[in-house]
Amino acid sequence: MSSARTIYHMRVDQIIDHTPTVRELVVKTDNPADFSFKAGQFVMLNVPQGEAKPVLRAYSIASDDRNKNGFRLLFKFVENGIASTFVWSLKGGELLNFTGPFGKVFFQEPPTEQIVFLNTGTGLSQHICYLLSKKEQYPNLRYRMLFGVRSEKDMYYQPELEALAKELKDFKFEFVLSRPGEDWKGKKGYIQNFISEFDYKNIPTTFYMCGNGGMIKEVKHQLIEVDGIDKTRIWAEAFD
Repeated sequence: MSSARTIYHMRVDQIIDHTPTVRELVVKTDNPADFSFKAGQFVMLNVPQGEAKPVLRAYSIASDDRNKNGFRLLFKFVENGIASTFVWSLKGGELLNFTGPFGKVFFQEPPTEQIVFLNTGTGLSQHICYLLSKKEQYPNLRYRMLFGVRSEKDMYYQPELEALAKELKDFKFEFVLSRPGEDWKGKKGYIQNFISEFDYKNIPTTFYMCGNGGMIKEVKHQLIEVDGIDKTRIWAEAFD
């Protein structure tokens, strides 16, 4: 049976509010008992609409693809959004319906020497999935990540990223804030302003981008049209 036709019933096991506008759901399989996916894929949440047909919304999986009994999803709150209204009404224990997995933005193997992750907002999901799924298989690669958010109050997942930095030999991540407070000492502005720091012209590099479409467009222009980087080394999934 195809991914689009199989409906997976998942139980809400845990709800984590990282910021006022970012919520994480941990769901466990109910029926069927197993759910298999590849790192980089997404699922469609079937948002109930009473007697009407459910509304479908896509979310990248944010967990290790070796886990077959559930997964994690990150949600960005959208004012008056159909999915946001539903997800933020959940209390835990509810049964949700999903279809999938979908998507073909996989981790490219064999990998290059350097892997660069560029993400904004909940675009982090896909890249966390890659790291968790591949860390034992490729522990010695040079991993770099720029994580773009608006301000300090929008930063999240620092403990999880710091744990990965301790596990992996050469993983470094930095937040890039577009509207930081006066005391912010880190990177300011937009992700696309800092990609030259990765020395990708001299180090074989694969880029993975997930999130803001404007960021992805600018980075692709720089890498492909200006720098002449092979487009097979650039993988992106846009959502705003």
